Amino acid sequence: MPSDTPHHVATTTGRTSNHWVVETTTGPVKGHPVNRAIAFRGIPYAEQPTGDLRFRRATEKQPWRGVLLAERSGDYCAQWRNPKVGWIGSEHCLWLNVVVPRPPASPARQVFDPTTPRPVVVYLHGGSNIHGSAGEPLLSGEYFAGATDSIYVAVNYRVGILGQLALGNADDLDAERFDSNTGLSDIITAIEWVHANAESFGGDPSRITVMGESSGGAMVTALSATPRVADLVAGFIAQSPAAAMVHTPQTAGRLADTALQILRGSEDGKRPRPEGTGTDLLTASPQGLAWLTEKLNAASWGTTGISGGFAPVIDDLLPRHPLEPGATLDRPLLIGTNLDEYVLMRWNALSRRALQEQSRGFARGIDEEHAPRVLSALYGDAARRGEAGRFVGDALFTAPSMRLAGQHPSGRAWMYRLDMSTPSLDISGIGATHALDLPILFGRYDSGRGPGALALGGRQRMAATTQVMQARWRRFIHDGDPGWETYPTDYATQLFDGGEKTVADPTPELREAWSSVRLTG
Repeated sequence: MPSDTPHHVATTTGRTSNHWVVETTTGPVKGHPVNRAIAFRGIPYAEQPTGDLRFRRATEKQPWRGVLLAERSGDYCAQWRNPKVGWIGSEHCLWLNVVVPRPPASPARQVFDPTTPRPVVVYLHGGSNIHGSAGEPLLSGEYFAGATDSIYVAVNYRVGILGQLALGNADDLDAERFDSNTGLSDIITAIEWVHANAESFGGDPSRITVMGESSGGAMVTALSATPRVADLVAGFIAQSPAAAMVHTPQTAGRLADTALQILRGSEDGKRPRPEGTGTDLLTASPQGLAWLTEKLNAASWGTTGISGGFAPVIDDLLPRHPLEPGATLDRPLLIGTNLDEYVLMRWNALSRRALQEQSRGFARGIDEEHAPRVLSALYGDAARRGEAGRFVGDALFTAPSMRLAGQHPSGRAWMYRLDMSTPSLDISGIGATHALDLPILFGRYDSGRGPGALALGGRQRMAATTQVMQARWRRFIHDGDPGWETYPTDYATQLFDGGEKTVADPTPELREAWSSVRLTG
């Protein structure tokens, strides 16, 4: 029998205008015009992981009744937003947004024209695998879809303990009841849905590029080592990916055990009961599990090398770490970082001493034999707060990205670096910080880092950077080649800073120092 549609989307079984209605394998969806595009928001791609499906891998969505009015994004997956907002979201959170460019004055029949199919971009949001949503205004996608002439699909997937922790690896839990890589399975199920329905939206299922930033970029690099997507994905774009964020089964087990220990210490009646059993996890409220996510993240960050507290794990779905030579699929890869990734951490809540300890914990967890030498030679043993932040940024983002690009199976890997800054970012000492690429690429200067970056001017320079980066991303999405030399060719790197230029091996000392460091945990 057809399943009911989740509560966050309305349906109708009566008559409705067929304007902007698209037939999909799970039922008809009705979109709406927005900013020279047609948007379909909040489309469920899998059964919602509630009840018996909690802690299970995603399952195929059963058809719904009537026409789904895809007017707004769905719920956030349960998470802590910030002190002002508090807990948000639910477990009814497996949905995606589709945005189709609409040239001015084009009739409806031409928007989804199957004779001239567009490539498809599947976007994965960031948020340290504990926060974020595909429905963030920054990621609305209509400007990006238009600039790249592609079908843009933003995927919402489980984060935190519900999606990014292998609880079945704990000593006291039943592995048969707690699946691993539930969040990764969400994304794969979404890609399968997109592949099956791309043509209905005027897309080309043979040209699907998966793109993501930060932890979303890490999910992209994990997918690049996932055999199940081999026949679904044509290319990968990983922006500032924490590519080493993949757990061994042993690390996942230790983190799951720690989660149970935290649970047993809870005394708040609004949170899971203090016994710390599998039953507690299965019956706890989503808000209680979001609380547990925050507690575990605070307890584990910096203690597991650079794999973080929440990440995919090596298992049957992801059989090898993506940084292992030969582990990734032979697909074109566009990968890069920002010049000042982690410098922003000098302004966060961590004290200088805490940041230094975090950087030393990272060093020990990465490679106890070689990493301290790198830490001392390049960063002065993290004696200053800025240097500690620079080390953590290189450990999380830069070094793994170089490693992944340098060992691509066929050499079809392209490296970039965003160097652009603005007066306000320069004065504050933040520079081209983490996530600055998002308002630039998405053309949304009103969201994310955009307003702060432009507080003292710099819009013309940012707009010029948007133009050149979007053009390069468009070429990669369409042709699988952004148009500069591959990284294995003299470590060629494209630098974006108002304009662009290709530089051979821009940081040889950093590359050489990290080349001997084990990054796979």
